[in-house]
Amino acid sequence: MNLNNPSLVLQSLFSIFARFAGVGLNFVVAMLITHNLPTNEAGMIFMLMVMVTGISLFSRLGIEQWIVRDVAGLPEADLQAQQAVHLRSAYKLLGLSSLVFIVFWLLSSQIIKAALFDDQAKLYLIWIAALGILLFNLVMVHSAFMKATHHISESLLIQNALPAISMLIAMLIFWPIFKDAQNYLWIYIFSLAIAAFISFFWIKPWWNKLKKPTLTVQTAREVLEKSLPLAPVSFFAFMMLWADTVMTGLMLKNEDVALYNVAARVSFVSGFFLGALDATIYPRLLKAHKQDPQQLKKIFWQGSLIVAVVLSLVSIILSLIAKPLLGLGFGEVYRQASWVLVILLVSQLIRGLGLTCSFMFIIEEKVKLLNTLLFIALITNIIANLFLIPVYGIEGAAAATLLSNLTLTGGVILLFTHQHLLSHYH
Repeated sequence: MNLNNPSLVLQSLFSIFARFAGVGLNFVVAMLITHNLPTNEAGMIFMLMVMVTGISLFSRLGIEQWIVRDVAGLPEADLQAQQAVHLRSAYKLLGLSSLVFIVFWLLSSQIIKAALFDDQAKLYLIWIAALGILLFNLVMVHSAFMKATHHISESLLIQNALPAISMLIAMLIFWPIFKDAQNYLWIYIFSLAIAAFISFFWIKPWWNKLKKPTLTVQTAREVLEKSLPLAPVSFFAFMMLWADTVMTGLMLKNEDVALYNVAARVSFVSGFFLGALDATIYPRLLKAHKQDPQQLKKIFWQGSLIVAVVLSLVSIILSLIAKPLLGLGFGEVYRQASWVLVILLVSQLIRGLGLTCSFMFIIEEKVKLLNTLLFIALITNIIANLFLIPVYGIEGAAAATLLSNLTLTGGVILLFTHQHLLSHYH
């Protein structure tokens, strides 16, 4: 769907539907895993998914943020060529950074095995998993590129639905051996290869321009200088979401990782709605800032209202059905994570209330302030986890997320008001 649609509300609805397709498919994957693997083995594959996702994010060094920021507001003249040269430039840095982090993963594999997988995962499977860094990066960069070119629904489908569909395809192909000898770990990496391959077809309109660029391609160093200042936004956002899962893996058992991860995945129904609104509202704000500043204030308040209403409704509904949803969807053993789910839903709601304010820090090039707030919230999260997990277990991990999101959103709104970030838009 193209950004030319004049209605932010209508576009948000389309984005939510596209994102919700991804939610449903990811639920199917999680349900198949929890119903067919013992809790400790389900915890291992969930932990691998978190690790591949997280290390991949760090290895992108803010590339996707740079693509969205710079490509979304490009002038119409020779637009496709400009877009393609940005993507080709991104590939240069992406290839180098992915290789560095793959080497880091391989060198750290023994530590990863012992600390995060209770020394139960086979070492050669952890080595194979290193390939997931590059494969997942390709999927995410293509998603960011589609978002930047204002193909919002396509971006959401690549980011959310495509990895889940690919995992379902891989599970179907290898179902007879899925549960045997930890095969599910390499099958997950194989699914990322499918997703990366398919994602190239979404950028088919730019293939010719990518092969034979008509404009100057930036070097990896030039891209890094622009993307790296934006990277902490992604880094801290990921750590805010997944630090609890990683620390649960470090401080508790694989079984606890499975329980917490399932609750976190269900809470991401709210997060998926938030992501859909992010993918819709942020490009609109960027375009208004660069091309029609008089409309920015209206889009900001309209977007803020949409976020508050949608996330409140989703959080209330899911909180009311938390226990039966976990029991019926994932198995009776997962019902004990219902309070974790409720706490995480409240946390997601609080985080969402500061979304549009956060966008304005990026648009007004005050990213350092936002990064500082994210860093403070992350430190709050880690310290809270260290104190709460040993006492309260997985509920303590969820409470740590709640405390950090209260810190982040409170700080964002306070600084947004203090900096008068909307004052010069009329």
